[in-house]
Amino acid sequence: MKTVLSAAGLLALTMLAVASTADAATVVPHRAIYDLTLLRANEGASLQSAAGKLAFEIDGSTCDGFTVNFRMATKYRQEDGSIAVIDTLTTTFENAGATELRHQLKESVNGTVKEADRISLNRKSPDAEGTGTLKSKPDEPFTVPAGAALPMQHQLRLMALGEAGGGRDSSIVFDGSNGAKSFRAISFVGRRKPPGSIPHDAANPAAAALRGEAAWPMTVSYFTLDGNAETPEYQVSFDMYGNGVASGLVLDYGDFALAGTLTDLKLLDKPGCN
Repeated sequence: MKTVLSAAGLLALTMLAVASTADAATVVPHRAIYDLTLLRANEGASLQSAAGKLAFEIDGSTCDGFTVNFRMATKYRQEDGSIAVIDTLTTTFENAGATELRHQLKESVNGTVKEADRISLNRKSPDAEGTGTLKSKPDEPFTVPAGAALPMQHQLRLMALGEAGGGRDSSIVFDGSNGAKSFRAISFVGRRKPPGSIPHDAANPAAAALRGEAAWPMTVSYFTLDGNAETPEYQVSFDMYGNGVASGLVLDYGDFALAGTLTDLKLLDKPGCN
């Protein structure tokens, strides 16, 4: 099962394109936890229920690069009564120049590790073709298309689009969560929402630190690069605040969708740029 918001779920989120003014939107270090509930299940999903937790911690800056620790643990009950608990942990480092990515993944099902890998990507510039390697397949290097956005690079690109009034973005994205696979991300960023204007956050004590921040509604759909698929592999919707915190998550996998409600938020110390 594809994890999202790698972080990320956030989940979905050009370093150099972000303005350097003090009030510009940027991603501040923070730790956020969300409760996950089943929002929708089609007949093909064969699901009775789903519930879990999503947590991620972002540390770093546009000067030093970002480290994102992500965990998503979800309990799925099938129609036949069987239960599957999927627990996904990732750690991702993305350098300030968007030329280097290190991604570590471990995914367990009912306590048994089903997938574990380490992925490295290097390229000469953000616009250059990249070369990646997987620890599980050291003799099979792969290529990341020229101009592909890394996850934090992509998030900052969408935030900059929001500051410019919103609109549509089409980017190739590589985050390491699907091994060597890159995606075409089609994103829509809505108009700015003034501070305190999002009802589900205004009434949520866990979102108190967001009440002075403006936000933009965003939807990001991920398509495979091979073929001409008309429907995305998965889709993420959320409100992105000007400090990089997301709320009102919807993780849509096609046959079913999960809703994520912010239950805890801590803003961490923000490192300065030397």
